[in-house]
Amino acid sequence: MDELVLTGTLLLIAFFAVIIASILAVLVFISWALNAAGAGNYGAFVIGTLAIICSGSIYAGAGYYLQEKGWI
Repeated sequence: MDELVLTGTLLLIAFFAVIIASILAVLVFISWALNAAGAGNYGAFVIGTLAIICSGSIYAGAGYYLQEKGWI
């Protein structure tokens, strides 16, 4: 039983660490994007935005594919 409690606690710590890291990554990206746009570096801003759109499209496409196959 102690191993179960330890495993659950470690997984919760890892889960919240991933959430905090994700929030920080979003905040850093927003800061970078606003600074790039403010400095007139629109090329970097457009490339970053397109990378996010492409990543989201790939993620959604993979989800639709897995749902079509019945794996999720």
